[in-house]
Amino acid sequence: MKKLVSRFMAVLMAMTMILSMSMTAFAAEAQKGTLTVKNTVAGKTLDLYQIFTATKSGDNVAYTLNSAYEGFFQSKITDASALTGEALSEKAYDYVKTQVGTDGSNGAAFAKDMLGWILDLKNNITATKTVVTTAPSTQISDLAYGYYLVYPKGATDTSAAPGNQTYTSAASLVNVTGDTSINMKSNYPTVDKKIIPAQSGSGIKVGAIVDASWDGSHHMGLEDDENESEDTIAPRGAADEKKAGDFGIGDTVTYQLTSKVPDMTGYNSYTFKFSDALSKGLDLKEVLSVKVGNTTLTAKGTGANTYALAYDQAKRTLTVTLNDFYNSYKNHTGETITVVYTATLNKDAVIGMNPNTNKAVVECSNDPTTGGTGTSEPSIVDVHTFDFTIYKYYLKGQKKTSLANAEFELYKANKAGDAADTNAKINIVDEGKGVYRQATADEAKVTGFTSAKIVSDADGKVLVKGLVAGTYYLRETKAPEGYNKLLSDIKVEIKANYDETTGKLTSYSVDYTYNGTKTPGTAITSKDNSPEVPVENKTGAQLPSTGSKGALMVTLAGIVLFGALTASKAFGKKKAKN
Repeated sequence: MKKLVSRFMAVLMAMTMILSMSMTAFAAEAQKGTLTVKNTVAGKTLDLYQIFTATKSGDNVAYTLNSAYEGFFQSKITDASALTGEALSEKAYDYVKTQVGTDGSNGAAFAKDMLGWILDLKNNITATKTVVTTAPSTQISDLAYGYYLVYPKGATDTSAAPGNQTYTSAASLVNVTGDTSINMKSNYPTVDKKIIPAQSGSGIKVGAIVDASWDGSHHMGLEDDENESEDTIAPRGAADEKKAGDFGIGDTVTYQLTSKVPDMTGYNSYTFKFSDALSKGLDLKEVLSVKVGNTTLTAKGTGANTYALAYDQAKRTLTVTLNDFYNSYKNHTGETITVVYTATLNKDAVIGMNPNTNKAVVECSNDPTTGGTGTSEPSIVDVHTFDFTIYKYYLKGQKKTSLANAEFELYKANKAGDAADTNAKINIVDEGKGVYRQATADEAKVTGFTSAKIVSDADGKVLVKGLVAGTYYLRETKAPEGYNKLLSDIKVEIKANYDETTGKLTSYSVDYTYNGTKTPGTAITSKDNSPEVPVENKTGAQLPSTGSKGALMVTLAGIVLFGALTASKAFGKKKAKN
């Protein structure tokens, strides 16, 4: 009997141990949750640092300080420099509660302070978990319960960014005791490129950038208008800044690049540079200004509040590097960085719906531990220039006959827009094969330059390109032989339509008016199409001339009639005599 009881007790103890182990395993498995980080960008890195471990029973949570972070709290908490283990853990818990507030709304300063300590290499802290982000959110499963600092590597705070942000740390704090989510309130360095109104002022020209004679150059202040006292460099109101615009060949385009001074917590040095790639249809002209906040920087190889310039002619890429960035601007987080430069639309510009595209990026530090850099998403700006086809023809019945050798001149409209400005004739270059374009200012300045005549080809058509949207007057200066020249100019109105939200070109059209009759043009939306301006020539019936074959026939008819009358009279007299 005793042996039976002993055996029963042994089995019972074994079952108890098995159940206990199962419950422990179950409890351990239940102490993991899922964290969802919203507003993330694909392909970036999230580092998670577990400051406290946690166990949960019902509504009660017990936190234990991770020993790796004892040094931080020993340096922050009064009389805690010698504390360790549970004693320090309790003090650290109370310290965090005081710093972040009951609802966590005051935690930004603590998160920034904690992040700086973590990223300091001498503290030798390794992330508890590292994940690659997805968009628009990142889900992290099987995350052990605890209190975490979440750091999007390379991100910066957005305290001074558009949208009235109030967050002042790149890192976030999150309590994981189940399934939870947070919004990523920090952002990665970005650049915003736009077209702005033309500015006066002396800049550093492309020749000086190419041959590196820009070092030590100084340029004059910029201004849009002598009568305005506002800061005319940047930033401007949205109405003055565009993501796309239209220009004529030879026109100067003024660009503005803006970014923000990032949060450089945890860094000892920081790389920050703009790279701007121009399309084949745009030539770099000059860099007008570089500013951080209200400070205008000097073009110089090194030093505080200076910037360096480079231009890769093969890649058509302008690089603006802000020197000694960390030491100069570590206490200027959120201030606006502005670069203003100009480019000229050249003869290689694509036409119509085809954009002459520029792409600007920011290259900056993204890892304080390795010194690595990353590149922002590109900011894209489009420049358009327009065209139209002249079709010269003669209409007989319903059939159109193409007319060659009609000659035209093109003028800008006067200020009222109701007539040609005879002092604003468009200088034209003949590219051959029925294609003509507006000449650049440099071409027109060449000694002996003569504006080409716009002449219709055998098919009656001729393409005129490189024009900014606006009102023009087309004047026929010579009609084809046998046809009458137009008595008045044709009013030509090029109209561009841009999307209010994206700022991109959606269509353009050409209206034309002759003898008071206006014909609306068809909207062009395809990159392969061009608007047409038909020009009809008329010819009159020939007028009779004296001594002509018609007069001779009349005379001959008269002679014949006179002879017939004479013969008839003679015959009548003879008959009467008989």
